[in-house]
Parts: sequence; structure tokens; C-alpha cells
Amino acid sequence: MQSTLFNYDQIMKEEIFGMKKYQDAVYRGQLLNGKRDGFGVMVYRKNRVYEGQWAHDYREGKGMEKYSNGNKYEGDFKKGKADGKGVYNWANGEVYDGEWKNGVKEGYGMWRGIFGDSYLGQWKNSKADGHGVHQWKNGDRYEGSWVNCLKHGKATDMFANGDVYTGNYAYGKPDGAGIYKWKNGSIYTGEFKEGLKNGFGEWK
Repeated sequence: MQSTLFNYDQIMKEEIFGMKKYQDAVYRGQLLNGKRDGFGVMVYRKNRVYEGQWAHDYREGKGMEKYSNGNKYEGDFKKGKADGKGVYNWANGEVYDGEWKNGVKEGYGMWRGIFGDSYLGQWKNSKADGHGVHQWKNGDRYEGSWVNCLKHGKATDMFANGDVYTGNYAYGKPDGAGIYKWKNGSIYTGEFKEGLKNGFGEWK
């Protein structure tokens, strides 16, 4: 046992404990009418293991799955996939702690990268989508709307050099009405297009 989700020694003593062999794996745990149901451990050939709850032959409930590449997920499962709340740890040190749906990041969660970057906010189909805050190692900070991992919608972008942009983004670049304030006190209020000042505006 690599997790503390249940007492394997206790499960082994129960009448419904059994073993079931598959083409590439072996299951040891509770069985009901020949199906995995209750607590059990599934060990695969290629150093992959699942420990946790089962229902109707699916991973269902609380569980921990460690993959052959060293990545690990611990949290809620539904119909065999991550669904609910859970923590995914990559072997390289990345971490996502948040909500899941049908095996992908969906809902609200926190991601931390290996170089000091982080994102806290809404997710859809495993990508930043909705409202969220992304901070970079160099000190840049973006708070606002996202679509498919791109800055999109109303937001405030604070740069490490002291500059600040508040306004509208479209697919990763300032686009529409916005205000750009430079650290030296200069201000541009007006329109942007694909990241550049474009259209009507006022410079101070």
C-alpha cells in the first residue's frame, strides 16, 4: 500500500476479499458478484497502481493512482476517471490542486509550475478559462478573464518593471479600450488593437 486510504490487512480478512486477473493487471480487494466493488488495489505490469474505492467495476469514490511515468493523482473518482476534487502531482514537481470533471481539470483550482509560476482560478477542459490570476516568476501578474489559456476579456496586467495595463484583451493581447500606465508616470488612455495603441486615445 502506497496510500492510507484504507487498511489493506483488514480488507484481506473479509469474506468478500478476492483476486481477479486481467490481461495486463491484477486486482486484489473486495468483489461483489465478480465485479470490483468496495476497496481494492489494482497493480499493472508497467509500475502503475490504483488504490481506493470501486463501484460496479469502476474506480469510484476516493482513490490514489500512481502512473508508470511517476505522476500521481489522489482524490475523487467517478466512472473510472478523476471527477470531483483532487490533487495531481507531476514527477517534475508541477502540482494541480482543484476540481475535476470526466478526467480533466474543470472548475476551480490552483496550479503551480516548477519555475515559480502559478495560476489560481477557473478551468475548462484542463485549460485556464474564466476568471483567474496568473503570476510569473519574474514578478508579472495578470488578473482577469481567460479563454483557452489566453488572456481574453477585462483584466489588469501588472508588470515587474512597474508598468500597469487595465482594460480589454483579445486572444492574449490588449485589444479594445484600455489604460496603460508607465512607471515614469506617463499614461495612455484609449484604444488598442492586437497589443498596440490604435485608434482614438489620449497621451499624458
